[in-house]
Amino acid sequence: MKKKFKYGLVLSGGGTRGFAHLGAIKALEEHGIKPDIISGVSAGSIVGALYADGQDAEYALKALISKNLLGFLKLMIPKKGLLKMTGFERTLKKTLRARTFEDLNIPLLVHAVNINTVEYTLFDKGDLIQAIKASSSIPVVFPPVEIGGHQYLDGGIVNNFPVEPLKDICETIIGINVNPLGKEYNISSLKTIAIRSFHLSMRNHAESRKDLCDIYIEPEGVQEYGILDLSSAPEVFEMGYRKTCSILES
Repeated sequence: MKKKFKYGLVLSGGGTRGFAHLGAIKALEEHGIKPDIISGVSAGSIVGALYADGQDAEYALKALISKNLLGFLKLMIPKKGLLKMTGFERTLKKTLRARTFEDLNIPLLVHAVNINTVEYTLFDKGDLIQAIKASSSIPVVFPPVEIGGHQYLDGGIVNNFPVEPLKDICETIIGINVNPLGKEYNISSLKTIAIRSFHLSMRNHAESRKDLCDIYIEPEGVQEYGILDLSSAPEVFEMGYRKTCSILES
């Protein structure tokens, strides 16, 4: 039986390593592959929204760097998170034309965890930016995001590679994982410990699900970059581009 979509794209979380997603998308388009639906979590939800909004990969890279996606993060007295997401929402509003999922050119599935009901929640309707914030809120580092009276955190806690929603509706699934776990010796702050612990909790998500993908892409070297480091965005973008080209041309 013919499936609803030809190409489905799965985008993992990984903080600013998500710029590799943009490089991969550029390579996919150059090889004639245009996703018909996207399932993304955390950084993958941000990139997925930009692409579904109709934005060119290189333009999105430049826009996020110039608007300084993380430049407004503020330290806060720890109550629910170490960093306040001040300006993150403002940056998304400046970069995205769409305000709701219904405004997007391509269907987008965004994933977060409802910490009140302990449910992995899929957002595909309504307020787009709040859903992205919820999906990107790394526990301890950022405070939970409230939607409809419930509090949400980064969906990567439960599943950092959300391929399952596309499994039965896409002819070809392309999965991009930008969060391989590398070695880390400079663990000297509470923020570093929190991020490292988060990585450890989700390190096997992509590994256990990659066989569900027809094309699986994991750029080498991205683990050398911090997940809140904007300075290396062009290099990370290029890693995603080169790896995807090599896989599609092999």
